[in-house]
Formats: sequence, structure tokens, C-alpha cells
Amino acid sequence: MHIALITMGVLKRTTLIRALQNVYGARGVSHVDVIALCDFILAFFGYEDYVLDNVLSSPERDAFYDLEESGFLKTQREELTLPKGKIWRVNLWKLKKEEIDHMSKSVKVEEELQEKYENIFKQMEQNEEMRNQN
Repeated sequence: MHIALITMGVLKRTTLIRALQNVYGARGVSHVDVIALCDFILAFFGYEDYVLDNVLSSPERDAFYDLEESGFLKTQREELTLPKGKIWRVNLWKLKKEEIDHMSKSVKVEEELQEKYENIFKQMEQNEEMRNQN
């Protein structure tokens, strides 16, 4: 069986939690539920980059579709020709590791920019106050 898979290293649990918190936490999902979702994802993927679709139950598949819509997963279809000439179709779910890594950092970058701008405005206010005192 040939399945084209490109690995980008192991996805760390902390990275996945940060990414899920940045996306789902912003939607009001509690941190406890984000951790549960992370463990749910890792229970399927483990150290792999893909999960075969046929191992999922209907509710699990629904959760995967939601994760796909949120940018964490993508689907892929492979067609394999069996020795007797019959075609076997394999549907896969793949982790979007680069996007997950980016999502794990996005709020941190936004927070840093927010802090930087707040410091600029504080400095401007202090300068204005000093001018008014003189």
C-alpha cells in the first residue's frame, strides 16, 4: 500500500493546545475543553500525520469536519490498484502541522503588538503630561 505522506516532525501537545486555545478559546470554549479536544486529536493521530477515515465513528467524523473547517485538518483521497485490477479508495485525515504551528503563535504575536502599541501610547501620554507641567 502506497500512501504519500510527508512528515514535518512530531506535533507537540503544547503547540496543539496553544493553537486550539487561540481558535476555540476565542469562541468561548473553556481551557478544560480545549485540553480534552487536544487529547481527543492526539488519541487518533499519535505520532502519525494521518488517520484513516474508516476508523472514525459518525460523531468522531463530525468533530473532524469541525476541525477541518477551523484549519487543523484536511482530507486526502488515495486510489490504489489491487492486483486483480480493482481500485481501492482510501480516505485520510491529515494534520495541517504548519497551519497549527502558525495558529499556536498568532495570538502571541498579536498580544506582543498590542503591548507594543500600548507602550507607545503610554509614552505619548507621559510626554504630553510633561509638556503640560512645563
